[in-house]
Amino acid sequence: MRKILMAGAALACMISASGAQAGSLLRLSPESPPANPTIEPFYGTINPFYGTINPFYGNINPFYGTISPFWGDIRPFWGDINPFYGTINPFYGNTDQFWGTINPFYGNINPFWATVGPYWQNAGPQWGAINTAWTNLQSANATDYSGLQAQFMAFLNQAGQVWGSQVQKYTGKDFWAGFANDMLSRYGIDPNDPTSLANTDVATRSYFFLNFYDGLMNFTGVDHIDWWMPSIDWSPMLAQTEGTNKAVVGVLDSTVNAAGADVANLSFIGGYNLYVNNHGAAVASLIAAQQDGTGVMGVAPNSIIHLYNPFDATGTASWSDVATGIAALYDSGAHVVNASLGVPGTTVSNEWVNILSGPLLSSRKSGLVIVKAAGNEGVAQTQNVPWLLGLEPPNNLIIVGSLGPTGQISPFSNTPGTACFTILGLCAQQNKLMDHYIVAPGELILVSDNNGGVTRMSGTSFAAPLVTGAVALLEERWPWLDQHANETAQIIFRSAKDLGAPGVDPVYGWGELDVEASQSPLDFNSLTVYQPYTYNGKAVTTPLFPNSSAKSLKASVLSAGQLNLWQQKGAYIVAFESIGSTYRDFEIPLSSML
Repeated sequence: MRKILMAGAALACMISASGAQAGSLLRLSPESPPANPTIEPFYGTINPFYGTINPFYGNINPFYGTISPFWGDIRPFWGDINPFYGTINPFYGNTDQFWGTINPFYGNINPFWATVGPYWQNAGPQWGAINTAWTNLQSANATDYSGLQAQFMAFLNQAGQVWGSQVQKYTGKDFWAGFANDMLSRYGIDPNDPTSLANTDVATRSYFFLNFYDGLMNFTGVDHIDWWMPSIDWSPMLAQTEGTNKAVVGVLDSTVNAAGADVANLSFIGGYNLYVNNHGAAVASLIAAQQDGTGVMGVAPNSIIHLYNPFDATGTASWSDVATGIAALYDSGAHVVNASLGVPGTTVSNEWVNILSGPLLSSRKSGLVIVKAAGNEGVAQTQNVPWLLGLEPPNNLIIVGSLGPTGQISPFSNTPGTACFTILGLCAQQNKLMDHYIVAPGELILVSDNNGGVTRMSGTSFAAPLVTGAVALLEERWPWLDQHANETAQIIFRSAKDLGAPGVDPVYGWGELDVEASQSPLDFNSLTVYQPYTYNGKAVTTPLFPNSSAKSLKASVLSAGQLNLWQQKGAYIVAFESIGSTYRDFEIPLSSML
């Protein structure tokens, strides 16, 4: 039986900042190569920063197997790390746009939070200058590091002045004992030892700074703000105001420690419970991590996670396990399922035909959106996927690739190419893989580490749950969409930000996920607004827009001051948007801000 493997996984070396102890050694995944691997019997040499990173082994292992995120070229630290210093805004963006009035979430945190942005605006470029000087000294085989030592100590002392009281508050220790000493020692950096500085390579320095950033942000008293949030136009305020329903989200992944994943509403609904790592926790946290003042935040924090683990104690699973798991998640109430797994060298393999058209799922497709990670070999699919005669291609499938902080496709992300879902060898209109493909941030994403802390991971596995969370928000605001998978997928696609070649293209598909746009009308000109009036003593509504004549508009003119009075009373009109066989409604306030 052919086996499969998770598509996203983490960087071979992960960056971890658990609780107040912000730094950690670069850690390889904990599994060891099996004695007799059944597929891809090699695991090669890992160079996680520059060279090609080979797949390791196994069938469905989330860190090593045949669709390892390290197979191909994955270079988030290649060269410099400009997205995270210099202009450090991609990390936290404009905090005002995220939080608005932050008091409803955390009380009054302004006294310290007001210093966070200005600190990083200074510290980012300062670190950039240090890193450049460091590189120049090493390139010249210099022996005099006194200038760099002075720069580095000034950087650390400035951090101590700004963050010292917060470190004391959370650890009971001063800045050095509670944070900096441990961070420096974990990366083998001694600012007072020139030999230590000469031996610290650029990759280690990059990891140090990322952990330095993440570690200090643990002391803010609020959830971490990460670069993906402004990139996909998401904010905590949007997540909390767009509907009061709780969508059930299915996650097909490794077992999760709910407390360690920062996900409050999580249930294990089936499969194996012996195989545990931080892949499932990372995925679940990006969907539903709580806005609770610690850790990370998920796109749909009010959603409920149902997890099915198809991986046995060896970390492997079969396609029948996957089909059974998706069906079980649907039967448990999930109308969107996140699946970060696949077959190496493909964006969509032929096995997915059997999954989506088989007896377990074909009858459920109208009420089930499947969000699938594209895989991490850095390949463009050239092979068509033959579909079964008499069945429609998968309108409920969303394939997700990865973007980096600069808005470019990740070097490791698989893309759809010009491959197609074919019937009798023919490619029907809008049945190309690119028509089912979208991209989202997937590099160096801050996630829960399954142990109460945070870590950064890269891979399409961590782009997919951002899309899954956006689907959950749609189902929370318009609950009836959970029975309209095709329309829900179309909302996600048609609201995406176009990237690459104009229109749907072989690299970016529809473009980048845009959560705010998906919560807005796709076309304001197509909205229908119903005007209420009374006829024979009964309330009646008739369409006012579109296609209203000048005469009907003139007849609806209100008396002077009426609109102003309605605005003061919080009045609004309701507009309807038709999409496929269903609709969405929008409450539009009668406001001068409209």
